Amino acid sequence: MLNIAIDDSNTFYRYGLERFLENIFLIEKNKVVKFQMLTKLNINEADVVVQNFVAGEEYSCHYKLKYRSKPGLVIGLYEKERGKILYELPNCIRNVVIINRTDSMSDCRDKIISAWDEVATQSQAKDYRKCFSCKYLTLTSQQLTIAKKMLHGQDISQIAQALGINVKTVSAHKRLIMQKFNLRNDFELMHLLYNMKSHNPPIHLYSWSNEIDNKRRGTC
Repeated sequence: MLNIAIDDSNTFYRYGLERFLENIFLIEKNKVVKFQMLTKLNINEADVVVQNFVAGEEYSCHYKLKYRSKPGLVIGLYEKERGKILYELPNCIRNVVIINRTDSMSDCRDKIISAWDEVATQSQAKDYRKCFSCKYLTLTSQQLTIAKKMLHGQDISQIAQALGINVKTVSAHKRLIMQKFNLRNDFELMHLLYNMKSHNPPIHLYSWSNEIDNKRRGTC
């Protein structure tokens, strides 16, 4: 039995994806599959994890995935083509298979089969819980403050006035955030910030307000 855990709120797409993955693993690999929603409780039982990512989220800490110790396949779903990965990805998704929702079925199939064959040759002793050397991205304290104010609906001028700094300084911080997470427009920026804030618990961009720009304290 192959356990596949999926984190995706698009019910229609999820149903099609389940049938698609069932077809791949049953016909190509002769494996019966079982599907479930991805949670912190079942993530170590999953042979295949399917995680939805908004633009830029791949570079951040992944709360559920960081506890994963079982070797297996991680599939990352994106709305659009993400292009070139700019940095080394966090340890828990370093070998993620990137699937765009607009990809053809044949392209998705080839990516998944190739990645699964590679996973099958990995050592069972691999430990995904080691976060000491993880290179996930964070915000500086000033960037964090500005991001929070943007989430509260304040524009550049209002943020500058509230913080007592120049408008150009706020614009520069905003631009640096977008460059850091490889974001192409304001929509992707706000989508990323809202998504990170809504995580339970929130991603470390929000939970380490006093330490966020220091060296990591041994956790992913």
